[in-house]
Amino acid sequence: MELEIRYEDQVIPVEIRGGEGKDTVFVFGKEVSCDWVRLPDGRYSILVDGRVFDMTAELSGEACLVTGNAGTFHLRISDPRGLMSQSVAEVAPPGLQRLVAEMPGKVLRVLVKPGDTVAYDQGLLVIEAMKMQNEIRAPKSGVVKEVAVSEGRAVSSGDFLLSLE
Repeated sequence: MELEIRYEDQVIPVEIRGGEGKDTVFVFGKEVSCDWVRLPDGRYSILVDGRVFDMTAELSGEACLVTGNAGTFHLRISDPRGLMSQSVAEVAPPGLQRLVAEMPGKVLRVLVKPGDTVAYDQGLLVIEAMKMQNEIRAPKSGVVKEVAVSEGRAVSSGDFLLSLE
């Protein structure tokens, strides 16, 4: 996965490659030793080149607010591949739509809750499958009616994840 992180006037290219049970992270093309875990209270503990950072991250679209001991940082995180498809129009049938898992995996993050209004292509869930993190995005704009999974839960192919109306 390739990302661009914008902080003030800097554009930082980041690439995350999965393999052998651990992700490899490259910043400006240089490999960085990095490992992270989400803590029960929602904070993240990140180990970068032997240094530990505890922080919170609040995402809203591409905007990310990161707060830790070093202060608060306003970032924009974008996937350059997504820029090519931004002109794609929303095409979805009206009414209730049920989303199911396309392959077995583990739910890493639930980004919405029942009652949330979501926009077309907004992130709803992150599922780890085949050592890759896959963001499940909204196939249409609407309201989340039901969320049937929780973080840490294993899902099988065809398992009900959530519904949108």
